[in-house]
Amino acid sequence: MATHRAFIDACRMQSSPSTRRWPALAAAAYVGLFCLIASIAVLWSVLRGSLWSEQAVVSLSIGLRLLSIGIALASVRRWGDRLPAWLVLAGLWGAAAVQLLYPLAETVVKALILTGVLEPMNKGISNMSAEGWFNFGAMWVIWGVPGVLFLLAALAYRVRRPAPWWWVLLGVVGGAVLLLGLGLLIG
Repeated sequence: MATHRAFIDACRMQSSPSTRRWPALAAAAYVGLFCLIASIAVLWSVLRGSLWSEQAVVSLSIGLRLLSIGIALASVRRWGDRLPAWLVLAGLWGAAAVQLLYPLAETVVKALILTGVLEPMNKGISNMSAEGWFNFGAMWVIWGVPGVLFLLAALAYRVRRPAPWWWVLLGVVGGAVLLLGLGLLIG
């Protein structure tokens, strides 16, 4: 009976937010896979005659996402303990925000259109065609899923290494500003 109770206690400890490291590792792996696929696509495009300058936006995205992998790993690896907790926490929240804001905005717009509150413009996030729904799903796969993983990693990290709440706010605002800047750069 004591062995069974020790096993149950060990399982509870593994699933507590203070020891939960899987979201950061999953985020790093998921984003790493995206970076690999996107890098192959960029190289393929360049080898087929495209200019590097035509791949600038995708290359920037790959670079920023590689940085987010470093932040995720810093939150669960010993070498990350050398970094200030506020820096890692703000980075995790920023990575979550920059990846979740657009999919969440598109979800809200589509819900408002489906409920009749808004009229669709049939372009961008209000595109209600099959292509629009496909893009909506792809948006969640490429940005939403890792955004949720970064959010879970940030919540677990704050339990393990507390930092003042304003670093959370700074990370979210910083991520939103970065997303806005990227949108202006691209658009």
